[in-house]
Amino acid sequence: MFDGERCQMLRIPELTINWHILEACNYDCYFCYAKYGQRSIFSRHYAGILRKLDALKNRRIDFQNGPVIAENIRINFAGGEPFLEKDLDRAIDFAYNLGLRPSFISNGSLLTDDFIMRFGPMVSVAGFSVDSFDDEQNRKIGRRDSRGAQVDSERMAEIFRLFRQVSPKTLLKLNTVVCPENVGDDLSSSLRELRPDRWKALRVIPIHGATGRGVSDEEFSNFLARHKDVAGQIVPEDNVDMHRSYLMLDPDGRFYQREGSSYIRSAPILDVGAATALRSVEFDAKTYSSRY
Repeated sequence: MFDGERCQMLRIPELTINWHILEACNYDCYFCYAKYGQRSIFSRHYAGILRKLDALKNRRIDFQNGPVIAENIRINFAGGEPFLEKDLDRAIDFAYNLGLRPSFISNGSLLTDDFIMRFGPMVSVAGFSVDSFDDEQNRKIGRRDSRGAQVDSERMAEIFRLFRQVSPKTLLKLNTVVCPENVGDDLSSSLRELRPDRWKALRVIPIHGATGRGVSDEEFSNFLARHKDVAGQIVPEDNVDMHRSYLMLDPDGRFYQREGSSYIRSAPILDVGAATALRSVEFDAKTYSSRY
């Protein structure tokens, strides 16, 4: 445990907590790390968990790596595929009215125009996982549903246009996992059309189904260089950049961290509170802040 008297307090404008509310997904990407072996209790407990997270605002949080104060808390609903959760819209509404900043990361396949019209203005960041717009590459990755349906570039463009129309303050983000199937691609044309506010290129993590299917340093560097002039703010993330710089909640409301191919988990925040649970988490706030 750190010595609180020797650690300098770090103030950050916003702390993002990625809540993986369920493991289920209608896609089957081979490199997915959301393998918890747990059933979601989201519908029964989201209000209580969100209240616990709201209590973190403007409060000293004693991480193992040092104390932090966050002015705002962003709750990023993730999965699996979060739009499989029937109460996601209610949770976004509840979080927004608490004064939290709800966001999501989704494959986009289940997102409806009606949802964007009704809840879009509550969403601080709308994030979408897009590795390719090539049908065959998505098939190899597993980025399609059981019927073979995928989100094509036309549908993604429609989603971006509607968000910009009804909720111009919502930041639009793309996440791309750079893997052997797409490492030689040039996504520049699609990125110029979509104009995301933020594009995150994440080097595939060699765990679960991705074991032995990594991307070399040279391949990753070449991929980034190929796209340096597009997509607004490009945020590259290598494996080392992701280590201990994300805060993640599992479906049971426990903070967790990857440790090799398994996970280390905190006590449930419904039992001990969010601040107490976070004391067991190694979190590199400086690396986190460098991404924003």
